[in-house]
Amino acid sequence: MDPMDESPPAPANVSRTPNHPRSRGGISDVQKKALRDWVRSHETRPKHTACIDWFERTYQRHINQSSVSLILSKRYDHLDAGPVSSAMRKQTPQWPVLEKELSEWLQRMQDAGRTVSGDWIIAKAREIWPRINQDDQPVPMFSQGWLTRFKNRFASRVPDGTEVEHLAAPSKSRKELNGLRAFCGEFMQEDIYSMDETGLLWRKAPFDAIQNEDQSSLDKERSRVCLIVCTNCTGGDRLPLWVVGHKETPEPLRFLNLRAIDCQWRYNQKAWISTTIMSEWLLSFYEHVGERRVLLLLDDSQAHQAAVESTPPPANVHIQIFSAQAGGVKPPLNQGITRNLKQHYRKRYLSYMVAGFQAGQSPVHTMSLYYTLSWITQIWRWDVTNATIFKGFRRSNLIEPQLSILASPKVPGMRDLYNAVIQYNQSGQPPTSLEQFLDPLGEDGDEQLNEASWPSPDSQTAELDEAFTIIPASEFLPSPQTVITGIERIMRYMDHHKIGTADQIQLLEELEIMAERDIMNSLGS
Repeated sequence: MDPMDESPPAPANVSRTPNHPRSRGGISDVQKKALRDWVRSHETRPKHTACIDWFERTYQRHINQSSVSLILSKRYDHLDAGPVSSAMRKQTPQWPVLEKELSEWLQRMQDAGRTVSGDWIIAKAREIWPRINQDDQPVPMFSQGWLTRFKNRFASRVPDGTEVEHLAAPSKSRKELNGLRAFCGEFMQEDIYSMDETGLLWRKAPFDAIQNEDQSSLDKERSRVCLIVCTNCTGGDRLPLWVVGHKETPEPLRFLNLRAIDCQWRYNQKAWISTTIMSEWLLSFYEHVGERRVLLLLDDSQAHQAAVESTPPPANVHIQIFSAQAGGVKPPLNQGITRNLKQHYRKRYLSYMVAGFQAGQSPVHTMSLYYTLSWITQIWRWDVTNATIFKGFRRSNLIEPQLSILASPKVPGMRDLYNAVIQYNQSGQPPTSLEQFLDPLGEDGDEQLNEASWPSPDSQTAELDEAFTIIPASEFLPSPQTVITGIERIMRYMDHHKIGTADQIQLLEELEIMAERDIMNSLGS
């Protein structure tokens, strides 16, 4: 009787391949050959204890020293050639330490009753890899092929049908949605982020303010920029807004300190996010989160998928791409967050129009991107509440618990401002309703546009970012003396206000000194 047949049967979590030749009930010929191949791959023959350790790591079963001696003897020389070798190369793990930790984690998840998707397995493997000190091994690709081989070795722990293409969107099934929820549940709320883009018709009024003008002027009235928005689940970490326009440097932004207002400006011919812009944004996100272990939720738009492919994240950043059309999954930022941001913007624009009409001006003609960037960045910092963000993430169906009782605060005073503006309607056409003004058609019309179909840049497209009435950028900058006068007024206000603090007064004093230095420098020149 072959001593190998006296070995205990393999545990249930070891993949069985029916076509592989086996001994009568013990260690398979495939496993014997794998051990022989592993030993022969070393210049110095490993000790039997090392062979035992390797076999246990690889197949999750223990063999004794006598079994090792017999497997390595001439009795099994025939295994060094023949059809079994091809099968064994597919089954021998190249990264046994990684797969051992991953299989143990997978078992814990299944013991807890959690459904594990292929995407989740890939993400967990990428997280484990940097911790296991395998500098002498090549970094795994974590591809579909790697996942398939892992499944074959741990068939009892990996659910049937678990597959993943690199960056593939999850399936629409309830099972997959539960898996996504479970994955999100591995992270603290402050470590779950979502990023999305949305259009903003930054100059569109509730009625056509341009009378008897050509199509290019009408297009200009409907000028659009793209806002790139990202925040964590609690609203406690809101990344600076990125704004994508048509022109490299519109006149109103020529002297604007974008760093001071905490904003990034990018441009292309469609004023929409592209793969290049998305890749650049991802790099800034990786830098922003540093070494924290975080999850970034993205929908499966073309730009998102291509950028993640070309700019993959570090091991501590997990990116979950999902289909916005998948059953039950909703992009968090689309659940009232970006809408609230744009409603606050339109309230400011309505106030601006009321003041302009009352002063005898045409506010649509004087409106510029300087005001847009100034307002939208302030609104993102101060007016969009944490409650709005908190509820938006839970409406996505990805974050537990699913709380429907949280109310997002409404933007007050909108109806009164709207009614004040439409009194100046001279277009001869009824104004757009308040609801249509707040959510205009076509604002996000290009979000799925194929970049290959984008037209070449031209001057007409670039002009969409300019004001109708060109105001030199220098006129947006008040003189130092005007600044000093304004600071002194604010200081008098704070000196007599109960909420004033010494730190606030000292900050105003520093600003006043800066303005005085500007005056002295201008006199010296």
